[in-house]
Amino acid sequence: MVDSRSAFEMPRCPMDADQYDRFYAFNQGLDDQLPAKIKWKETRIKPGLSEESVYRLLPSATDFEFSGYFTASRIRYFKGDASSAGMLMSKPCTFHSHPTRNPHLADIPSLKDIHSFLLYRHLRSVTVGATRVWVWDKTRQTLGIVRKLATWMEVNHFRVTTHFMKKDFDSWQARYVQKVMQDLGWIWPATLDEMDAQWPTLIRKTFRFKVRVFAREPGVALE
Repeated sequence: MVDSRSAFEMPRCPMDADQYDRFYAFNQGLDDQLPAKIKWKETRIKPGLSEESVYRLLPSATDFEFSGYFTASRIRYFKGDASSAGMLMSKPCTFHSHPTRNPHLADIPSLKDIHSFLLYRHLRSVTVGATRVWVWDKTRQTLGIVRKLATWMEVNHFRVTTHFMKKDFDSWQARYVQKVMQDLGWIWPATLDEMDAQWPTLIRKTFRFKVRVFAREPGVALE
């Protein structure tokens, strides 16, 4: 885990931007998924703020999510619901918060979050937990995993979707994500405690994300 004091910068694309856009054609341009009505709010990013200081400006709540995106000088966000908020995942740098009512769960990434970061175009995903903020950046190596995902979807998407919808319509999406991620090499730790301790290393090794984890409170050391 990292406690960096470098100045905040927007993420850089690991390949030519036009090539990257074509690379993601497999997701059919479905990156942006927003509710019908949104009341946007903004927070200004003061010049020269460190990366960790910028992330501490991000909002969270006990029983609902916030979602939004960064520009070089602003954080734009809106209030979602208890389990999702929608997101402009075509933006280079996005964020969402986890409800903090259960701090243990709030401080662990969901499988859906990992899958979404692979599936959509955003270059950086920031998640606000209860005591931590974690940051994922795509790397050149990550794009090899994305290519595997695109191939998997071409061969399996409709068959697997149909199977799980027939088996259990209410939970087919969660089952689908579990199947995709398992086939991409994800092995879920046996317990939440193990997941809590191991997930940064596991995500680096399995999906080749650049992973950084910050304490939400200044002066708190993370190991």
